[in-house]
Amino acid sequence: MSEVDTNHEQIDSARALKVIARAMVYSFQYKFELAVKAATQMTSIFWILFLPWPAKLIVDYVVLGQVESSSSTVLPFFFLPLVELLDGREPLQITFLLGGIFLLMVLLVGAYGTDGAQRDSATAGLAEGEDSATRSENQANSMHSLVSGFFGLFEALWHIRIAHKLNHQLRSELFHHFQGQSLVQYSSRSVGDVVYRAMYDTPSISNIIFNIWVGPATSAVNLTVTIFMMYLVFRSEPVVVWCALAIAPLNFVMVLYFAGLVREYGSYAREAGARTTALIEESLVNVLAVQGLGMSNQQEAHFETASAESYRRFRQLTVVRILGSFTAAFVGNAMLFVVFYFLAPSFIAGKFAPGDWFVIYGYFGAIAASSAYLGKLWLDLQENVTGMDRVFSILDSPREILEEEQGDADQPFRFESSLDLKRLNYHYPDGTQALRDIEFHAEMGQTIALVGPTGAGKTTLAYLIPGLIEPGSGEYLVDGQVLDRQMLSALRRQVAFVFQEASLFDVSISDNIRMGRASATDAEVRRAAEIANAASFIEDLPQGYDTRVGRSGGKLSVGQKQRIAIARALVSDKPIIILDEPTAALDPETERSLVRSLGQIRGDHLIILVAHRLATIRSADRIYYLEDGRIIEYGSHRELLASGGPYARFVELQTNGRAN
Repeated sequence: MSEVDTNHEQIDSARALKVIARAMVYSFQYKFELAVKAATQMTSIFWILFLPWPAKLIVDYVVLGQVESSSSTVLPFFFLPLVELLDGREPLQITFLLGGIFLLMVLLVGAYGTDGAQRDSATAGLAEGEDSATRSENQANSMHSLVSGFFGLFEALWHIRIAHKLNHQLRSELFHHFQGQSLVQYSSRSVGDVVYRAMYDTPSISNIIFNIWVGPATSAVNLTVTIFMMYLVFRSEPVVVWCALAIAPLNFVMVLYFAGLVREYGSYAREAGARTTALIEESLVNVLAVQGLGMSNQQEAHFETASAESYRRFRQLTVVRILGSFTAAFVGNAMLFVVFYFLAPSFIAGKFAPGDWFVIYGYFGAIAASSAYLGKLWLDLQENVTGMDRVFSILDSPREILEEEQGDADQPFRFESSLDLKRLNYHYPDGTQALRDIEFHAEMGQTIALVGPTGAGKTTLAYLIPGLIEPGSGEYLVDGQVLDRQMLSALRRQVAFVFQEASLFDVSISDNIRMGRASATDAEVRRAAEIANAASFIEDLPQGYDTRVGRSGGKLSVGQKQRIAIARALVSDKPIIILDEPTAALDPETERSLVRSLGQIRGDHLIILVAHRLATIRSADRIYYLEDGRIIEYGSHRELLASGGPYARFVELQTNGRAN
């Protein structure tokens, strides 16, 4: 049950590039915010260049007292004003002045020191666990800056502002897309998988955008400026620059193999996490069945297996990432060793002052950090590519675009007289034909009943009437007009559908009924409850109509939930009401009362019933009897009894021959 599909289509490099490019295009709506982020991060490069020089002054001017150094180092232009300020001062004075400068640097950027990579970066995030889900959520709430202090605080807060905007927008679009998918698509996807993609896959866009939009530009500028400074200051030792530059291509070549593994194991980890989420959702939704069948131990075992599989897959991903990072670190340290080897003789010979080492090491660190970032960039993107690929696969799935989304919400169409289905056929996604050559006619003021054995296609036909599923062929006429996509939304707004499994929300009973029409008055709510024969049990509750029904209506019986759902449809005041097995959970007396009430309101409505019980259907104006997806016969109750066909035999089975 928890096995992860390892045979699904893998993401190759070309597909990964397409995902990254699409994410970049998506980010263009936040060009200004990202430009500010890039600008602040590039500005921080100055501090990286500045950091090593005060350390040189401490070593050469204070510790060694070499104010007139014989070093061949050329001081950079931005540092000369500070040197002039310290010129001629005593070591103790220089110490206090540099101490003040260090304190100012700590306040502004949170760091001082010898290494361009030793900046005190500002980061923040949520507590996270050892799985893709919680780490993804942390990505959506993380902050980052190359420096800290007040400057870093601004950049970090700006960073999280962009990350939240990106993730909020993407999650909203994903939710909007889910809302527009057909019932067939919903039935083929677990709710847990949907939740996982919306909550834990969407944060991948933040890392992709920042790694592509901000990171390479900042690293490129950092490399260019730092290399230029190295050339000006240490032009006699090009080995430092060449070794640092070699890190990027060497890293890229050596971690290229791990990139494919990260994509592969990242997909497995996310799928395993989604399966665990789906199992939790299914167990909670079906908790009554689990407890009623004594399956608690079995479900717990399934969950333990799924959870263990999720963590196992994540550990595999972690091992691959560690190996990739180790490879990158090995390259950087190897190049640093080469620099040590070639520079040691120059320092021993006195070509450079001791303080120059801090500058060389700091600039090498800055160049190496940027080179290592660019070299590892492709590897770091891979796990986020798998998350975004899962998100884009949903956004690319078919979705119904209704007329209200096309700017035509004022469509004047309104159902007034008749519905006609002609030669209509429908196939399930697997190719099985569910409806064949359907000929159906219904008029305002009628009660229509759809009858037949289980699996005959009754509910499928009921779903077709408001366009919840689309026919494969045939014509659908509304008031004599062919129903097209421009009219579909208008038709749906005029249909109230009560499904076989009543869906209630954890709000009050009155609020649940008002979901049919938010503007309904208290009197209209009570009237609808009376027609649905729900008023009596509602008024017996301690809080009456203000009683909360619990998750999915768990505080109510099945019959009570069904009656509230019917009241919700009635208060909507929609001309077409479709009831799928409305009396299946009702006792005979309540059923007769409901049937009488529906008969009273049908003059202003078209009522379509999907039912098996004779008491519900016998008073219908027209009965359609279905078998194997076909309408076998239709007519009134008396007409069909007189014909002696399948409907008559259906009635006989219920009444033992006593029907009339």
